[in-house]
Amino acid sequence: MREIEAHTSELAETETDAATIYEAGQLLAALRLWTQSLYRPDEVVGEIHESFDLVTLRAVAAELPAVGSPDARAASGIILTTVKLPTGQRLAVAACALRALPIR
Repeated sequence: MREIEAHTSELAETETDAATIYEAGQLLAALRLWTQSLYRPDEVVGEIHESFDLVTLRAVAAELPAVGSPDARAASGIILTTVKLPTGQRLAVAACALRALPIR
């Protein structure tokens, strides 16, 4: 979350924006856990955020429980929760998380 807050300081001014930052941080952490657990390059996180394809996000969430750790199961739940958000909120989370990713 600190990465995101550093890149989105102007967003943290309202409760709604603070919640978006929190959700973006959770999603970013979940996707990074997925890349690390399955030995995928970190660039994949950026690619997923750029496309923010719901089918891909659901597939990632489905793969995570196979890792077998409580963190992986929690990460799967975080991703699925994000997928279920209303479209506008989901896109705000994705945009917020993208700000914390390295520029390509």
